[in-house]
Amino acid sequence: MTKKLKIYSTLFVVALIVLVMSDTFHYSSMGWSPAPDNKMEFAELPSEFEKRDSIPGGVVSTGVPLISYDVNVQSWGRPDHKALLSTAQGQTYRVDMRKIRISIPASRTGSKVPLYFIASSAIFAIIVCLWILWLVIKFIRSIRRGEIFVTKVAKYLEITGILLSLLYLNALIVSYFITQYFIANIHLADHSIVFKNECNSMFILTGLGLMIISQIILMGKDLKEEQALTI
Repeated sequence: MTKKLKIYSTLFVVALIVLVMSDTFHYSSMGWSPAPDNKMEFAELPSEFEKRDSIPGGVVSTGVPLISYDVNVQSWGRPDHKALLSTAQGQTYRVDMRKIRISIPASRTGSKVPLYFIASSAIFAIIVCLWILWLVIKFIRSIRRGEIFVTKVAKYLEITGILLSLLYLNALIVSYFITQYFIANIHLADHSIVFKNECNSMFILTGLGLMIISQIILMGKDLKEEQALTI
């Protein structure tokens, strides 16, 4: 077994274990921290979220530009056995919010940091995807020519695997830092924003798998050459 094959195989196993554990175990040390001015309720939209113009016979409402983000949240916990309940058609359910969309008026957004992170991540992802597409085309051409156990095919697979892994890591890093920015700058009543890895794990698992296959192809190439010399 080559050195690279050992490294890629170890990384695959470690990534698989980490992904399984991150989906299975969660830890939180948050407790109840009430504040008198914190509240979450159904209420009429403030004027900064909706522009209202009076006209003869009524009022016309016009939405204002908003910036929206999807975030994961966790309740602080409530005292006196209280909970958010939903009652409809004679049945009552406890409602626990885990993921919500928050909207902020564009005029109130002071920092552009999240937008810069998202934009840079999107540009990086586009470049990497185009690179992967180019490698896939070259790989298919080599296969159609009957070139399988050759160095360049192994190299195509290895680079594609590395790029897929980088796509995953890019999304993970950007998601983490944006969430940390929200935690520091956005405060919700009775809830805290928390980080949860929602990146598609198939990117890194497929990437590491291709990297392993690339080394297996190189081993097959060496074995094929040894057999040819023996004959």
